[in-house]
Amino acid sequence: MRNHFYRLGGAVLLGLGISLTAAAAPGSAAVAANCEGAVVHTVDVARPGALPRLCVARGGVVRLVNIGPGSVVAQPSAAVDCFYAAGTYQCRLIRAGRVVLTLAPGARQLTVRVPAAVPGQPSTACSPAGTVVDLDTNDELRWWAPCLRIGATLRVVNLGPGMLTRHPAGAVTCYYEGGVHACQFRRPASVVFTATIDSTSRSVTAVAVG
Repeated sequence: MRNHFYRLGGAVLLGLGISLTAAAAPGSAAVAANCEGAVVHTVDVARPGALPRLCVARGGVVRLVNIGPGSVVAQPSAAVDCFYAAGTYQCRLIRAGRVVLTLAPGARQLTVRVPAAVPGQPSTACSPAGTVVDLDTNDELRWWAPCLRIGATLRVVNLGPGMLTRHPAGAVTCYYEGGVHACQFRRPASVVFTATIDSTSRSVTAVAVG
């Protein structure tokens, strides 16, 4: 089965930043206690009152609904990959730590603790083992960060040999054939993939979970 969820028609990325602070070691038992796995957690920001404090594992998605474009601010961008479409922000948690998203109007804050993993909890926001996720270099839209379970395959298609780099390289094994770079993760990690064609590069951070 192939998963084309990451080819997002009509997605627009607006007004984003991200805040990452470490109050405790991201992978510690204290941080992971009472946390969700890499799941999709939806927050209706139109409801009055304080926003919830969340704990969602790396690879999960915080989905903010009933919100306008350009109304989410966070720092720094290395912690989350977000896109906006049709009144909804979807933010993939790509690095462990703590993320704070400030929403306008009113400057309400939503805090998300992000452990590296939460053992025993599901990872429903990530493509299961045996599936294939394609990133097509012919797509005009920016790539949104995918999350894969170990055993799933990430393919970068329509790209020549020697044109794909990844960091850290030791976390993933890739092979090339006929315009397709097929990659499988060796361990849970966040890996930056960069495709370069005619001196033009595009990058995406892919998250692998156990």
